[in-house]
Amino acid sequence: VQTNHPWIKNPFDRKPAMSKSKTFQALPSTRAPAPGHGFPLIKRKVQTDQNLSTEDLQVEIRELDKHLEALEQRGVELEGNLRDCKNEEEQMLTEWFSLVHERHVLVRRETELVYLTKQQKLEERQADVEYKLRCLLNKPESDWSPEDRRREQQLMDELVAIIEQRNQIVSSLDQDRQSINKEGLKELKKSKGKFKPTKMFKMLNHKAEGTKDSMDKKS
Repeated sequence: VQTNHPWIKNPFDRKPAMSKSKTFQALPSTRAPAPGHGFPLIKRKVQTDQNLSTEDLQVEIRELDKHLEALEQRGVELEGNLRDCKNEEEQMLTEWFSLVHERHVLVRRETELVYLTKQQKLEERQADVEYKLRCLLNKPESDWSPEDRRREQQLMDELVAIIEQRNQIVSSLDQDRQSINKEGLKELKKSKGKFKPTKMFKMLNHKAEGTKDSMDKKS
């Protein structure tokens, strides 16, 4: 399969498809103290991974979906050709394994993009909550009302919940990566004895769709 896709590498020169994104490294569980009275109040600017906006991530996900659909169609064609023709079986099998590898890389990338989108939304929310908390703490404590104290507790609870969700995203991403790798390797071993590209593509597609649906429900 000839492709210039930036995520695809030679399937026979197997290396990790992606390094772990900085965004998905361990998240801090504590924040620096809010500034005291009189400190200039400036909302923290969220630094996104690779300077990609949420809109950019959605565009890339849509492009990946189209590419994955094309790969699935090609897999169906290869399956039919292998059943009808034996002369070029070795060449078609080579193309099949290349397709499997390419799809595996794209599914991993799509999974990361889904989590990265959710991560950036949470980080934006965290910046908003931190700013509101700083605005509240900038007010002299002697002027605080009972409502201010309730508001402080509410914002602190929300901040903790957001950080916990971000940590859960990191954990879920690692689990999905491991699951995709195991399922892909298992199916590749099976395909050596019995060629079933359609089953492989459906399995990968189901995994990707399941991840997106799960993240949508949590949004």
